[in-house]
Amino acid sequence: MKNLKPLIALSVAAVTFAAAATAFGAGAYSSASSTVVKTKSTSLGTILVSSSGHTLYLDVGDKPPKFACNGGCIAIWPILGSSGKPKASGSAKQSLLGTVKHGKVTQVTYAGHPLYTFASDSSSSPTSGEGVNGFYVVSPTGAKITKAAKKTTTSSSSTSGGGYGY
Repeated sequence: MKNLKPLIALSVAAVTFAAAATAFGAGAYSSASSTVVKTKSTSLGTILVSSSGHTLYLDVGDKPPKFACNGGCIAIWPILGSSGKPKASGSAKQSLLGTVKHGKVTQVTYAGHPLYTFASDSSSSPTSGEGVNGFYVVSPTGAKITKAAKKTTTSSSSTSGGGYGY
């Protein structure tokens, strides 16, 4: 029984953290009146970023009002929220911006895609969330950006019979 108390306390803490992340996940990236979506040139091409320069991502699993990213996911992929009408800057198009309710948060959308940031992005690796768990960087057209496929050279003659050509 003594070993069970710390486990219960840890479980309660995890649930509390997940609930707080859902309720307040957008706080770091939303402004008091409205949120600005800008563009930035990167190795992936021109992408959407928040007013503070955080890369913006879409989740291919989202089908509003059903969201694939909830609970603890929001701690890793914070929602881009806004308390006012979002604004476009740079190559971002005002006509593609909108909002949708995601729990208690008003989430910014672009071309219908709810927008997120990635907690592990850094100044040295600003697009590290690209392709992770169905999240992709967003282009100014609203399309997901995928990394260019790497070209590999394989031999077409194989005697191993396995067919993989390793």
